[in-house]
Amino acid sequence: MVARSLDPGRYGALIIDTHAHVSLDVYAKDRERVIDRAASAGVAFIEIGFDVESSIRSVDLAERIGGYCAVGVHPHEAKGKEPLEKMWRDIEALLSSPRVKAIGEIGLDYFRDLSPRNLQVEAFLRGLDLARAKYLPVVVHQREAEKDVLRLLTHAGHHKPIIFHCFSGDKSYLGKCLDLGGYIGLGGPLTYPRNAFLRDLVKYIPMDRILVETDCPYLPPQGRRGKRNEPAFIVEVVDILAQILDLPSARVASVTRDNAMRAFSLEEMPLPRLS
Repeated sequence: MVARSLDPGRYGALIIDTHAHVSLDVYAKDRERVIDRAASAGVAFIEIGFDVESSIRSVDLAERIGGYCAVGVHPHEAKGKEPLEKMWRDIEALLSSPRVKAIGEIGLDYFRDLSPRNLQVEAFLRGLDLARAKYLPVVVHQREAEKDVLRLLTHAGHHKPIIFHCFSGDKSYLGKCLDLGGYIGLGGPLTYPRNAFLRDLVKYIPMDRILVETDCPYLPPQGRRGKRNEPAFIVEVVDILAQILDLPSARVASVTRDNAMRAFSLEEMPLPRLS
């Protein structure tokens, strides 16, 4: 698949940020400028929902910019104001939009445990069931829950791509994620000095399984720590990946673009333009 864009960007190739939250209120005052900066940098992004409200916003933004999104219930949101059955029914209704290309983010977070674990598991399984029924990939959030995430993914028998968002883990976990056909999302943490282990892991990831992401407004690259992240900053992740892999940044940009197109089953990915 060849991405079609309005501007080749600084590397002569479109970069796809596979995990962004530009619809959040933190961008309310300058969202248009954030989107313009992304387009000027040759960056398109996939907007990711994490509960019903943010998923509705994600669909709306994707439709307005001619982009794509994912919808789902994050483990932190499993203990919501409404029953999980109702939340997932509302999420399923959003799948009528052709802009929805994945279910997510979904998963387990045993680090913060903001929702009871039994509800996290139920939310995750409901998301996996919906994705399987609709033949959609999943965007998986995981923190300190590697064993259960792998067990539930295996139990669900998910057949579409699995995107492991903001990957963190050891070589053994990486291998198991790859064995499931997973794509590995790498972002700002790759640039942090303390994360040498993550940079060392990159050489074990096949090039055709690497995705780049910002998780904006969170996890800005090292040179922008303490600031709000945004899609345009993904070029800094591309640059450090290029250094690690000893490849031109343009090559990393084009390969990760093609990987994103394949993972999310995209036939085209235009640069974002608000309508």
